[in-house]
Amino acid sequence: MIRLYITSILFAAVILAGCSPADQPAGEPVAENTTVDVPAVEVKPWPVINDFSAGADVIMPGENVTLRWSVSDVAAVTIDNGPGRVQPVGSVDVSPQKTTRYTLTASGQRGVSTAWVTVDVVERSEFLPDLVVTGVTHISGLLYYKIKNIGAADAGPSETYVYDQSNMLRDTSWVSGLRAGEEKMLPFTNYDWEGNTIKICANGDNKVEEAGKENNCYVPTFGFKYKYDFGQYASRASWRGSAGRIEYSDGDAATGRAQKLLEVVAADNQTYRNAIEMIPPGGGYGWIEGIFGDWREQWQAGGYMLPLELPYNTRFTARVGLSGEAGDGGSAAFLFGIKDDRGGIVWWPAIEASGDGSLHDIDIDLSAYGGRKVMPVLRVEGGAVPGKIHALWIDPGISQ
Repeated sequence: MIRLYITSILFAAVILAGCSPADQPAGEPVAENTTVDVPAVEVKPWPVINDFSAGADVIMPGENVTLRWSVSDVAAVTIDNGPGRVQPVGSVDVSPQKTTRYTLTASGQRGVSTAWVTVDVVERSEFLPDLVVTGVTHISGLLYYKIKNIGAADAGPSETYVYDQSNMLRDTSWVSGLRAGEEKMLPFTNYDWEGNTIKICANGDNKVEEAGKENNCYVPTFGFKYKYDFGQYASRASWRGSAGRIEYSDGDAATGRAQKLLEVVAADNQTYRNAIEMIPPGGGYGWIEGIFGDWREQWQAGGYMLPLELPYNTRFTARVGLSGEAGDGGSAAFLFGIKDDRGGIVWWPAIEASGDGSLHDIDIDLSAYGGRKVMPVLRVEGGAVPGKIHALWIDPGISQ
């Protein structure tokens, strides 16, 4: 019980006596304190949902997921879409066949509280990798292909197969693995393409469980709608280096040299055709570059090319490395750039090459420059070792 203190003014007594409070005898109180017992007010609790969760946000059809909850100050607890009435604290396994929202309702003496969780049900294919061949190119005698994992999960090792026009398996290519969204460019090292129709199939050995097999095979259409051969225009390009302007094919070790070679032996001891050799000025860290463009008029002299209007969906491809004359310890950085209509040059990351016998492939997407007038740039930067660096751009070109 709550004891309340109430102060009462005895007006009623004064009125009944027919006198005012001033008429009361001196020293007698006009008010007094008394206590009254009042019943306490009972505050009913509101239901509290301490936790309501699912063991997984996403599952596949047929899989189970555990719902867990904890509720206090409650008279009744229910969960829709299956579980029904449950204890205030507990768990239950559910197996929805489609995306489902589960609502927990907690009823108490004072009111109702609710909470919900959603379990997404997706097809199994959305949890798997998916390997596709996105492009094929032929560079210096080797057939290269691009393979991409367009699925939602990482793919383990697999093999890509190439078939000839009679559907006979001709070569395989090892793929070490692809993360979700990753793309690689890989070669077929034991197959010499002769211009015939071929079919390339990712995951040919079926080692990777995929979202679908219908998109694994790719039949390329070779031939170019557009082809720009840098070797054809090398003599007309504008050549310069760390020692100043360079005259095409007439330079030396002091100024640098650039020339087209119909045949050359690279550091891997293989013979290649249609290569541009660039020799930076000696002394270490010398550089040389050629600015290319379009040449249409007979009166245009060397070094005075017009900007080149690139078609849409073009790529720059080349193989780079050092020649057999590179010497021990030699190294060079190969850079491809685009000089735009504002005069600035945008450079792609450099490719480092040394005299260890390895060559490197370059494949650059130029789609962003479709319809624009630009001037491509080939550049070589020598390393710290003084002396001549014989750098090779093998079959450089822009194609659509």
